[in-house]
Amino acid sequence: MDKVKELMSSINFNEPYNDQGHREIYDHIERLPVRDASSGVPPSLVFYAARNILSPSFIIGQIPDLLNLLTAIETFRRFAVLKSGEALEWQKYYEHEKSHGRAEDVRLLAANEVRTLRHYLEEKDAQRREYIVLVRSLIQLYIHYLWTAPESCLLPRRLNDFFPGSFHGTDKPSELLFHVDLSGDEKEHFERLKVECQEWMSLVAEWESRREEICQDVGLSQEDVVGSFVNDFRVTFPQPSKPSEMARIVEIYMIRVEDMIRKLEQWFSPSSGV
Repeated sequence: MDKVKELMSSINFNEPYNDQGHREIYDHIERLPVRDASSGVPPSLVFYAARNILSPSFIIGQIPDLLNLLTAIETFRRFAVLKSGEALEWQKYYEHEKSHGRAEDVRLLAANEVRTLRHYLEEKDAQRREYIVLVRSLIQLYIHYLWTAPESCLLPRRLNDFFPGSFHGTDKPSELLFHVDLSGDEKEHFERLKVECQEWMSLVAEWESRREEICQDVGLSQEDVVGSFVNDFRVTFPQPSKPSEMARIVEIYMIRVEDMIRKLEQWFSPSSGV
């Protein structure tokens, strides 16, 4: 995967789409041997796929895919936190051993490395809350988008993905992975979000009915009513968050997790001596 990382490093997601650079990555990945499913997907590919949705312009219609990618990234983060805790336990053990003249060939972590690992543990709950807020905000942004999108027919299916079994006739298993490891409090959080979304959709439906009546009263043609709908909707119901700001916040979250992975790989690789 070193070659993949090298190719990805040439991509600047803040610049216009680099067709040639991305094509080289796709071609290289296609030539890779099939991996054992148990070995998982390399984190670098997951980050790359997420950034392809976020940059250079956030593709809001791909938020369901982004949610699954973020769930994978959150899994990386939680695994990194777990391994950080284990490393600190081993540090404590070998400090004791060395104090008794044993395990002299074992290199202990440096003070800055210990501080960093402790920081990961101290921040784990706050970072988990950050992830949950990201998922929540992306769901709200997507529902708003889908209301007037060409693929608006997907709304019932996506509502079931976000809130499984909550809407009559769409009680199929969710295609989204963020549900898998939610705590009890987090499940309640999304139950409240479901109610908020239901109330918002009721408001929109009432607005649509009133708007149609007003348009009929003033004698607007059906063509005019339909033609101005999207603009009227966006004026009456602004986006719950700016896509560019959401993309920036997601990027900050991903950079933080990438940094965790990079440091742990650097400190605990076979060649590190730890």
